[in-house]
Amino acid sequence: MPLPRTYPPPVATIRPTWITAGMIRLATLSAFVVAVGMIRFHLSHRGAWIVVGTGAGLVAIATAVAFGLTRRIEERLAIPGASEAFLLLLRRTGLPLLGLGFFLVWTVVYIAIWAHHSGTAFVGLAAHPRFADFFYYSVTTAVLSPPGDLLAHSRGARSATMIEMLTAFALLTAYLSSFVDWHRREAE
Repeated sequence: MPLPRTYPPPVATIRPTWITAGMIRLATLSAFVVAVGMIRFHLSHRGAWIVVGTGAGLVAIATAVAFGLTRRIEERLAIPGASEAFLLLLRRTGLPLLGLGFFLVWTVVYIAIWAHHSGTAFVGLAAHPRFADFFYYSVTTAVLSPPGDLLAHSRGARSATMIEMLTAFALLTAYLSSFVDWHRREAE
């Protein structure tokens, strides 16, 4: 004799209620930051240009894939505008990957500046700095402020630092404003 089924079936809690989706995203992004921060290899001038070329190639590939996926989402879901399809793609990609991508792009920018002007671009770096040193500079500049132990010394490095701070602030503001419904209409 089969056991009687109860309807609806009991729902098991997957995670504790005090762990929110935002906390999971932050923990995932933190894990990505720690993983990249553990990269140990040191950069020579030649190695720095290889990293810059590889990074530029990956950005070009990611851009092409994003355009392709945006077009596919637009056609598949019959979304009238590419901007809405692109925003949907960004939401599906997730904050941890977008944050990691942002930090890595700026890391490559700082490596390019150092490779171009290794003696004057930054103060506080070794003769052959690690990839993680530039990643550290990128993350701290985007989230808080430039670190005190590694200083942008050249005009190009200072300009890039200010631009990163502005773009990080703009992205954070856009992300936070996505939680507010600015165009909500009251029922008549």
